[in-house]
Amino acid sequence: MVMIVTALAAAVFYGIGAAVQQRQAGAEPRSLAGRPSLLVRLAHNPLWVAGFAVQAGGFAAHALALRSGPLTAVQMVMSADLVVAVLMVRVWSGRPLSRASWSAVLTVIAGIALFVGLTSHGDGHPAARPGHVLAAVIVTGVTAVLAAAFGLRAAGRNRAVLLAVAAGLADTCSAVVTMAFAHVASHGPVALFSSWTVYALVVCGVGNVLLTQTAYQTGRPMMTLPIIAAVTPAASVAVGTGFLGETFRTGIAGGVEVGIVVVITIAALARLARTAPHPEQAVTREPALVA
Repeated sequence: MVMIVTALAAAVFYGIGAAVQQRQAGAEPRSLAGRPSLLVRLAHNPLWVAGFAVQAGGFAAHALALRSGPLTAVQMVMSADLVVAVLMVRVWSGRPLSRASWSAVLTVIAGIALFVGLTSHGDGHPAARPGHVLAAVIVTGVTAVLAAAFGLRAAGRNRAVLLAVAAGLADTCSAVVTMAFAHVASHGPVALFSSWTVYALVVCGVGNVLLTQTAYQTGRPMMTLPIIAAVTPAASVAVGTGFLGETFRTGIAGGVEVGIVVVITIAALARLARTAPHPEQAVTREPALVA
């Protein structure tokens, strides 16, 4: 119950912060993409800073959730942040959500509930070894950097896709580091500051924010949001089961059910991101694009 409550709280905070930040980052010059100067410029924007502060509260709740439950379940619940962001933008734009968007919202909520229900008796993350956690961080981090490097050299659709993939992988990398940090923090300040997790948290945190804002900056939310929304939970499930030893006591049939639920939920997240109003539409009052 603690995991569910804290993960939902984190999703609310992250969703509000993401909606605010995307709206501000999309207005910045694209020449700043991938550069630390982008964050410096955004830091002078009061609304962006407010969004960052809200997400800081989300980080605290996220850490508590990862301390209480497995990465796979926490990240699936956290995917509800897109629902929160969409509802925020819907208020800004003054436009009602389409039937497709509402259908996607309900599917996401149902998918998250089913996933948690089907996996609630799993082994969680106690079996995760420090070496496996570090390997998960390295693999997701390096892959995110490579995707970002190719994305910054690309243009148009390819640029948006690659940067969104990089942002989604960076989210997963940060979640793994946050999980490790939360567990080490429970052993006291000496153990905490002698652990690699503190320093990795700073590096991953800055990198994650930079990649996410760069993806937002491409000005193609109809592409970047669905990809980020799909990559983050998918990569988290892959990391949790492949690196951290998280298992589900569901048998073969139950495992198939879990897989189907994950696929349907991810598809609904992508659909929601494509059919809902977006921040720039709230400003320009242009008709919402529907896939």
